[in-house]
Amino acid sequence: MWFKNLYLFKLNSEFSHSAEALHEALGKKIFAPCSAGQRESTGWMSPLGKNSESLTHAANGYILITMARQEKILPASVIREELEERVDDIQRKENRKVSNSEKKDLREEIEFELLPRAFARTQKIDAWIDPRGGWIVVNIGSAPRAEELTELLRESIGSLPSALPETEVPAITTMTSWLKNEKAPAPFVLGNECELKSQDEDKSIASFRKHDLISDEIESNLDSGKMATKLGLEWDEKISFVLTEDFQIKKLKFLDVLSEKLDEEDPQSHEEHLDIEFALMTGEVSKLLVDLLKVLEK
Repeated sequence: MWFKNLYLFKLNSEFSHSAEALHEALGKKIFAPCSAGQRESTGWMSPLGKNSESLTHAANGYILITMARQEKILPASVIREELEERVDDIQRKENRKVSNSEKKDLREEIEFELLPRAFARTQKIDAWIDPRGGWIVVNIGSAPRAEELTELLRESIGSLPSALPETEVPAITTMTSWLKNEKAPAPFVLGNECELKSQDEDKSIASFRKHDLISDEIESNLDSGKMATKLGLEWDEKISFVLTEDFQIKKLKFLDVLSEKLDEEDPQSHEEHLDIEFALMTGEVSKLLVDLLKVLEK
């Protein structure tokens, strides 16, 4: 249940749906596997697993939801080989060149024929809604997939005014300043990872992993004009993560203190374990986001 990436959206208006009302709304778009001729399918499923019928799970005011996305896997090489064979066959039998538009039609025909035999890959994407803090938090690092989830949610409930989070001072400027000052403001401390990118046409990148961020190498790259597009941070000795220039959080890791809290609770079932994890995670991450907005807006 611990989220590994936080793709963040800020709600622009009050989220008025209760967990129960949201369950009813999501029920209009329950996930169903791809049909024989269908390339992809998305829909909602229970975040508690296949043994639960509830499409939402609520704890301490936060609502957990899960989108399932299935797509048929048709390797481009397979389609290309079949297309080449059919094109060669037409040219040999009819002694003519096959046009680009005809090739396009053939490609679509091949895809349609192969779809029923294609492997299906299913991905489950969790997200939580924080009505009080005004956040939608998606456990994914991919912008298209995160936006796909919010679009499905928008279709399910009718309206979802939201946008990517913004600060008056760009995050790239603030993160660069922290590196130059060799210190992040409390309760944050610098981690051991960063990405520095030049702002000229060259767009050269220097990446550092498991590296002391207070070093001559970092200083030299900053002096050359590079700016921090990714920065590893640790918050309150509880969570480590990488912050990106577009205010997204990657490589989220919950430190030992939260695992210890979970052990103290001693959950007796899978559902209870998930419930405690979700409550711990949302409670701490919501505090992290409050603190992060404060230091980025200074």
